[in-house]
Amino acid sequence: MKKVYINVVLALLAAFSLNAGEKPFVDFGPAPAFFDIEVHGLVGGSSITQNYMSSFPEISELDQGTGWSYGIGAAGRFGLRDYLSLGTEVNLLVNTGSTDMVVNRGDALSVSNVFLKNRYYYLNFPIFMSFNFNLASTVRWNVDGGVYYSYGIGGNQKQTIYNAKINEIGQLVTTIHNEKCGYFNDSRAFINSSRRSDVGLHLATGLTFNDRISVGGRAQIGLKNVANTVGVVKPNVHNLGFMFLVGYHF
Repeated sequence: MKKVYINVVLALLAAFSLNAGEKPFVDFGPAPAFFDIEVHGLVGGSSITQNYMSSFPEISELDQGTGWSYGIGAAGRFGLRDYLSLGTEVNLLVNTGSTDMVVNRGDALSVSNVFLKNRYYYLNFPIFMSFNFNLASTVRWNVDGGVYYSYGIGGNQKQTIYNAKINEIGQLVTTIHNEKCGYFNDSRAFINSSRRSDVGLHLATGLTFNDRISVGGRAQIGLKNVANTVGVVKPNVHNLGFMFLVGYHF
């Protein structure tokens, strides 16, 4: 079985070498251009990781939804060698997300269903090293790794809270509370709002055709706890983003 895998790998490498024409799969020669500019569109999903249930025992059920994320941006890459470049970007991102939870009071006589819908905007600045490989004479494969910094420029949280409780004479009483507040640094947000600044890992890969059209995917994994709380309990909240890209190089 190992021989089969080795033969397949060798065959693929040979195919890449033939398709690349005069260019090897990894070219250690000088970069074809000192500076490359790309404009691109982005679409994908955004979410958060959190520890609300372990931080607040009153939460009996929780569903964290992934929302749509989309944006536009531009990238610049400085060619160090043919296979290596230093890149940076500026992106305007629109993210959405939702959180649903059930909150039980200690007396077991009241239950709250909480529905949160978030919409928020980031200016996003990745900095990364890009490793480039020649799959064919007109096809380049890039693998990028680095960090990003994001700054929140606006957003809101829509809250819908259904309360059901049994009053003193045994009647079931229900109420509905609706509120809209800011997403960043707003004390009215449910449990916590979000800090404006975020930092994390930037990982990406893609293909470029004829040095003009690029397609790819990327992930951004937040390393900073962005939860902005005013209470004694401090939950941990981190951003996650996964997006597809289509770009054009000048």
